[in-house]
Amino acid sequence: MKFQFGILTSLHDDDAVTLLRALDSAFVSGQINAEVPCVLCNVPERPSERELAQRVEAVKALSSFHKLIFFPSREFASELRAQARQDPELLARWRAEHDRALLQLLPHGVRLYLSVGYMQILSAEILNALDVLNLHPAIPQIGPIGMWPKVMEEQALRPLPYLLAVPKERLAHEIPEIMSISYLKAGGMLHIATEQTDRGPVIAWYEFPLSSERLTELWIAVTARVRSESLERVRREPIWKELVQQIRREQFQYETPLLLVTLAKLSAGTWEIRDRTLYIDGQPYPHGYCLNREIARFYVKTTPS
Repeated sequence: MKFQFGILTSLHDDDAVTLLRALDSAFVSGQINAEVPCVLCNVPERPSERELAQRVEAVKALSSFHKLIFFPSREFASELRAQARQDPELLARWRAEHDRALLQLLPHGVRLYLSVGYMQILSAEILNALDVLNLHPAIPQIGPIGMWPKVMEEQALRPLPYLLAVPKERLAHEIPEIMSISYLKAGGMLHIATEQTDRGPVIAWYEFPLSSERLTELWIAVTARVRSESLERVRREPIWKELVQQIRREQFQYETPLLLVTLAKLSAGTWEIRDRTLYIDGQPYPHGYCLNREIARFYVKTTPS
């Protein structure tokens, strides 16, 4: 029997569609030898929002995902959901009822699911029944938590005390060493979702320093502005937005190979997830596996000659 996993997605942005397209291509090419019994989209099948409707149609066009389940969370127990906005206990009740109903829609026997931008907080109903691989845009344990805009903002803020401590004439020279500090590195990981946000058992990850040529230019420019203005003011300026967006661009380019390499290894059987722990050739890797080398080779293989 082929390796199987399901997918949970909210199609929140175009990045989700990009990742799903990459997965579809990997299935077609044989890079991933697996089956996806269902893709659960917690949005309407015919949404009124134009951009969301375009994403839904894009996913419908993919050849590898035969069963799409549409389960719009906004429409589930709408009265209770409206009341729950101001009441944490009601919100927990709504989430539990929502996830119990969701579980009834999923195929039996499939325990592993991949979250591709699934925007609902998972209740214990889901967390106890399934292993949900969550894609988080930061390195394990010390990376920022939360949704990617918040993470990228924090990634931009973390180096500033180090950069401001360096004389401006030496800044360009010092940036590579500063950005090699583990706490300042960017990256991404696949981990098992738990009640502790973005801190569940790690399966695979990558990391890299924020010291590319373009980021170095932006760090120098932003640091100069912060020296002469307040940080609060600089964070409202276009240069800050460009810094945050550049971090996201560089971080996101590795998410696709992180997914594809991990799923290829799982589908080949050389990797296995047991008791929420990664095993490689039968040996446990309780802290997951860093895929930096494999991701570098991935880009070498996929770069046209």
